[in-house]
Amino acid sequence: MATSLLLAQLLLLGTLVVPAQAQNPSTESKCAQLGNATEGNFSVTVTPEVYQANTTYLVTIKEAQNSTDNEPTQFVLQALSPGNESLGQWEGITPENCSSVDSAVLNSTQNAANWTSPGTNVSSVQIRAYIIFTDKSTQFKTVTLTRAAETTTSSPTSTPSSVSTVRGSSLFIAVLQLPLLLAMGKLLS
Repeated sequence: MATSLLLAQLLLLGTLVVPAQAQNPSTESKCAQLGNATEGNFSVTVTPEVYQANTTYLVTIKEAQNSTDNEPTQFVLQALSPGNESLGQWEGITPENCSSVDSAVLNSTQNAANWTSPGTNVSSVQIRAYIIFTDKSTQFKTVTLTRAAETTTSSPTSTPSSVSTVRGSSLFIAVLQLPLLLAMGKLLS
């Protein structure tokens, strides 16, 4: 009796573990496909085009006209820091973890997603876009967002040159000496 109870518990545990294991290979195979991606013939637009903290961006994938039967099955989007770490949040999409990178996975009917940048300023963000096709081939494109050049306006400062300082001093001395010379001239005459 104890043996059959133990066997029933193991079978129940096995039915719980097998579905969880069955889900991981698809994510792992998707991640492996991203690692084998080649540069694609499609475009990625990110609006706005300049990086700012706490800003929502629209990331859109526009695929090139494809004359073959090889259709897209999924689009994958990632936002990475210069140190290749995930940044920000993909809105309305539960991100999948792909080699420690949060990845927004879109089905073939979606070609755009909103991404919100983090509250911290970073020098740049790389948006990576992947298309996974029915034949399991994968193509990618990247767009780099950089911060706008910071411009500071300052009033021009003028520092007198040594020549103009000497000229100013000579003029001052001449103005002071003129009355003295006139007074001396009257005394001598």
